[in-house]
Amino acid sequence: MGRVVATKREARSNSARLVELTGEVSNVPHARHLVAEDLRTTSVSPAVVENALIVVTELVTNAILHAQPLTLSGTRDGVLLQWSVFGEDVLIEVTDGGGPDRPQMRQPMWTEDQGRGLSIVDAIAREWRVRAEPGRVTVYAIVGPWNPA
Repeated sequence: MGRVVATKREARSNSARLVELTGEVSNVPHARHLVAEDLRTTSVSPAVVENALIVVTELVTNAILHAQPLTLSGTRDGVLLQWSVFGEDVLIEVTDGGGPDRPQMRQPMWTEDQGRGLSIVDAIAREWRVRAEPGRVTVYAIVGPWNPA
């Protein structure tokens, strides 16, 4: 199993959390656990927590599988996962070293077993975007209560 480096830093204004994850897919369940443990101590509804965990799974998995790793603290490589709670909403951000293409939704054939991650995020999140800087790409999503309007 890959080594997980988890560093929590609290920001007083929005209680942001930041976790460094080494670049092994086996770290995705650990990321979900950290986010779940933290969000369950907030006023965020259980349904929003569950949806946020799906988004964490998809974004972290995509970053690990499809992008270059970032240099983390020390000499390790991996991805950054950050989340913040704003009222009933959760902002989730995953930053990696970028890949050959900008992250975008795909329409895979029904026989393909990959390529649906951002479509799942799009279906669950209130909003999602990609922010690119030299050597860094961040995909962020806002998950909140479902509103059929």
